[in-house]
Amino acid sequence: MNSYEHSVSLDLSRCTGCTTCLKHCPTEAIRIVDGHAKINPGRCIDCGICIKICQNKAKKATYSRLDKVLKTKKYKIALPAPTLYGQFEDLEDVDYVLQGLKDIGFDDVYEVSKAAELVSAYTRTYLKTVGIPKPVINSACPVVLRLISLRYPTLKEHIMQILPPMEIAAKLALERAMKEHPELKSEDIGVFFISPCPAKISYVKNDKAFGYDSNVDACFSLSEIYFELLSKMKA
Repeated sequence: MNSYEHSVSLDLSRCTGCTTCLKHCPTEAIRIVDGHAKINPGRCIDCGICIKICQNKAKKATYSRLDKVLKTKKYKIALPAPTLYGQFEDLEDVDYVLQGLKDIGFDDVYEVSKAAELVSAYTRTYLKTVGIPKPVINSACPVVLRLISLRYPTLKEHIMQILPPMEIAAKLALERAMKEHPELKSEDIGVFFISPCPAKISYVKNDKAFGYDSNVDACFSLSEIYFELLSKMKA
């Protein structure tokens, strides 16, 4: 488990050893050592609770930087999580957001909500299957999957075997780009997920640990994209 690449990290210079994160960690991954918090990588599930409750901002999520990563690909596809749209008050048309994403440097946008609809349809069919172990656990959340792996391994057989919406969206977006732009090679295309959750970063970095090869090249912070969009949407 120690080879697992985490997205949640600790800034010791900000940590006061107050024990707040220790008390709230669901997997008891945090201890206070020499007056500072210490995260046990073997127990951490990147849920981000410690980030939310740390008053000193000593915990942070490590996302890819928009200005650096976009330059590495000729054709850039954004995969916005559905929660992105909810950040804008009185948003009358999502096309404003979709166009804003193109204005900040993406060549195409594939909404993850479309893939989520496919997963929902499959789930309804799957639940009707005779003989499947119940209760059925959705496989979309990497926090839940890692928690089961670490603490509740007997529940593994209850996990529905389907890729999360993010991965399905990435696959479909890549296929569409290759079809519409035959002049491009697969390595020319970058697929980037706009994530509200640090666990999704770990999902991409540790794809083989979850049993697949991810089509997502990197994850961007929803907050970074939000402020970039604001400047473009107001212009």
